[in-house]
Amino acid sequence: MDHRLGQRVNVALPVQLRFQDQPSQLGVTVNIGRGGMFVDSLTGGNENGHGCVDIQLFFETPNGGQSLRLSAFVVHRRENGLGLMFRDLDASTWQPIGNLLSQLD
Repeated sequence: MDHRLGQRVNVALPVQLRFQDQPSQLGVTVNIGRGGMFVDSLTGGNENGHGCVDIQLFFETPNGGQSLRLSAFVVHRRENGLGLMFRDLDASTWQPIGNLLSQLD
């Protein structure tokens, strides 16, 4: 059973993940939606990542490159990456991502 808060869009966007007291990890989103994302962790080490994670998401807009800082919980872990659920995501933070995804959908 799928417990997601919204539909996901398959998109590859670079991200940087930072868990407390650990070096940052690089990854690429597999999919992203209003409730969260799945990140393929390129630098590995996700077996130590649990709890909360700070995310820096990088994407292109018509006005150039942008980055966005988000916070999430790890909800599941797989060999190839992490399932993340966003924390405290308000409408103004979501808007640039929503605009990008609506262009891809």
